[in-house]
Amino acid sequence: MISPLGAQSRRGQSTFRSSIRSQVRHSLLSSPDHLYEHDFAEMDEGLHHPFVSWSKIGNSLYEAFLPGAPRSNLLSYRHDPFAADLQILAGYEASLNDPGDYGFLYKGWRINAKYSDYLRLRTYWYNGAFYGDLDAAESDPLIDGYYKRFDKHIQLDNLSGEFGFYKDKYHLALGRGRFQIGNSISGSIILNDRVNDYAFLKAEAEIGIFRFSFMHASLMADSTYAIHDNPHIDSRHYPDKFIALHQLSFFPWENTEFFAGETVVYGNRSMDLNYLMPNSFWRSVEHDLWDRDNMLVYGGVNHRLPGDALLYAQIALDEFSYGKFFSSWWGNKYALQSGISFPLGASTLGFEATAVRPYTYAHFTNHTMYSHDRRSLGYPHGSNVLDLSFEANIPLMPYLILDSQISWRKRGSKGDSWQDNYHDIFGGQIDEANAYWFDGEQSQEYQIQSSILFPLMAHHDILLTHDSLKTNGWDHRIVAAWQFKF
Repeated sequence: MISPLGAQSRRGQSTFRSSIRSQVRHSLLSSPDHLYEHDFAEMDEGLHHPFVSWSKIGNSLYEAFLPGAPRSNLLSYRHDPFAADLQILAGYEASLNDPGDYGFLYKGWRINAKYSDYLRLRTYWYNGAFYGDLDAAESDPLIDGYYKRFDKHIQLDNLSGEFGFYKDKYHLALGRGRFQIGNSISGSIILNDRVNDYAFLKAEAEIGIFRFSFMHASLMADSTYAIHDNPHIDSRHYPDKFIALHQLSFFPWENTEFFAGETVVYGNRSMDLNYLMPNSFWRSVEHDLWDRDNMLVYGGVNHRLPGDALLYAQIALDEFSYGKFFSSWWGNKYALQSGISFPLGASTLGFEATAVRPYTYAHFTNHTMYSHDRRSLGYPHGSNVLDLSFEANIPLMPYLILDSQISWRKRGSKGDSWQDNYHDIFGGQIDEANAYWFDGEQSQEYQIQSSILFPLMAHHDILLTHDSLKTNGWDHRIVAAWQFKF
């Protein structure tokens, strides 16, 4: 639950790397690659690989099955101050589901390089195929974007990476990835990372007791626009779509952070220079652009308590009217989230409460939906929902880690989706219509998610996961995954 970088409420960290996030994993491929910590081992200058001699090949094969930390990569190069490592990976994940069973066989590579301590480069790619029950496989969490289905398998690949300049408390980077903004174990109400990767430009600077963070990214629209006579062209005519984010963090005391920011989703036009201005109030800018984009304003606090516990809270305002803020007007769209994470011996425990009003994240055009490639960028469990989650991260032994999360949710069926077009729903009543908590058909659900990570040897990982969800009845998903990397 706590990242190796420590508390986000302490200076010197990054807005784009939350301290508190769920450690429950559904796949060995599911975590964003920017969370991966690469260690550049000290080596003599020159090119290093295992194919120098039969003896070297034998030693590498022997190392592949040793316990402990990895000692070498498939390919490494050192020329001070430059260092680069290439790793290959391969694996298989077997999923057992109530609808049907399937497996995912894949291969890939990871490249990490740096020049001095300032320039960094990383690239992560994998390609694989699902076999078995393909209808069930189409609901796998790894299928978060484009894929191709054939008669007997589903083909999937993914690429993420970054090239950046880092110096002291400043950085500028261009890459492809996904980020969670704000601390959370059930999913961020501001910007969640349970989506496909997207191209981004981000920058961050820390000056005294302030930190400024900025990102502009290219998104995939959720559907095409039919504007041509040729249906083949229309099937590929996705409108341009972007998201921009800026945040100011304030550290009045060593263990306390206050932050406020904005996000805007816009599209069907080229990149808008208005949203490259880091020092403006974008909500006002958006009004001057004829109120056609999707704005979200947010803020929060992180505070480190005695005993290294971290208390956090955040609010996201999707839309509101000052004169109607305490009424039941449907346009009072907001989300609230608060939690605490604290160590208990070697373990970490966390509790979190989240409440999201109906129609939060909803908008009215394809290219302004708060989404990316058919997945929500807002709270992953939707709107018109109350969620209570508890997570425990327990190291059972040095190389065996148990992560488990238990959640209870109460839902209302009206205004629960980012796909709702409120101009269709409230046509002619935009200024008068009301919406109430848990409107529509009410339901409750329980979810238990657990994963056990076992770094079996220096270059092998084994993951066992279990996910059970009860709405009307229980649905279960069990995954057994193995990965080799060298």
